Amino acid sequence: MIIGIDISTVLNYGQDIGSGRYIINLVRNLLKIDKENTYALTGRYTTGEYIPLIHDLKTNYPENKIKLYFYQTTPEKLKLWNRLRFPAVEFLGFRADIIHCPDFLIPPTLSRNIVLTIHDLAFIRFPEFNFDWFIKKYTGEVKKNAYISKKIIGDSESTRNDIVNFLEIDPAKIEVVYLAADDIFRKLTEKEKNIYVLKKYQIDKKYILSVGTIEPRKNFAALIRAFNNIKKSKISSGYKLVIVGRTGWKSEATYEERENSPYKDDILFIGRIPDQDLVQIYNWAELFVYPSFFEGFGLPPLEAMSCGLPVIAFDTSSLKEVVGDAGILVIAGDESKLENQLLYVLENKVVKEELKSKSLIQAKKFSWEETARKTLDIYNKTIL
Repeated sequence: MIIGIDISTVLNYGQDIGSGRYIINLVRNLLKIDKENTYALTGRYTTGEYIPLIHDLKTNYPENKIKLYFYQTTPEKLKLWNRLRFPAVEFLGFRADIIHCPDFLIPPTLSRNIVLTIHDLAFIRFPEFNFDWFIKKYTGEVKKNAYISKKIIGDSESTRNDIVNFLEIDPAKIEVVYLAADDIFRKLTEKEKNIYVLKKYQIDKKYILSVGTIEPRKNFAALIRAFNNIKKSKISSGYKLVIVGRTGWKSEATYEERENSPYKDDILFIGRIPDQDLVQIYNWAELFVYPSFFEGFGLPPLEAMSCGLPVIAFDTSSLKEVVGDAGILVIAGDESKLENQLLYVLENKVVKEELKSKSLIQAKKFSWEETARKTLDIYNKTIL
């Protein structure tokens, strides 16, 4: 069988977004476990900046195991191509028995054996966190794509329920396949920990950590307000708040919250950073907090748990599945409770150590190899 995978997201954005990270890890592990099938990777791109990511994969496998079908175009022509849905990629040489579209968008294709991954429906569930143009453009498209796909993959039971309820799709068509943290995210030995990474990002105190794109859905403004209040406590006065992640849409209010804080010098936004630095930032942190209102899966809490960090998160959407009883789950939106739990963990060494142990156990329940095995099983079901 020839398995086609649309990797356009990686070609255009690399691993800077969660779906790009998902595609890279999925492809890498499919190639690792699958000794029978051939993989045809297709994608449409504008600059080619991230093509080396894929060529790095290709060099480790024989020519008959992985084939590349990439098509460079301009942003204007790409929009026109998507609107006209012509020419289909098959007219340009692409061949596959099935095609997996891992980011809810389907390229122009003649195939009817389509597997579609939908990571989340946040833009439908919480329209107030998105731009009107985005909602109008993609609500109809995701409904249409879900309807024409033979199989749909959701990252969590939460996402599966949303697909059923909001897109009105037959539950039998949808399968849940959990994601995993990259192998780089693990608990480091004291010898492996590098304090110079902290100096690089001007982190000179103990710190509370959060990771994610700076956008309203991630709710960092609430975390800043909670941080402001716990700074009044003697035990928490010496802490910083470090937030890692790129600037997303509607981020102004979050940055304004920091500017208005009396402790703004202790609140650091350090942007998107390389994974080799991020694993160090995780390992040096005292506590990881994730106040997101909604997640299709939620990789950052899992990365934090893989590094042995105690985790506090809101008990919403998929976070209940990812964090489970290994962390502290706070009622979504309850900032007072969030503040209380921050103090509770920071002030109780025994609790903190217990949460660290639970985190490492919980993280082991997720692996990219298992993600690949379950996905391959779905491919096989698709062509029956």
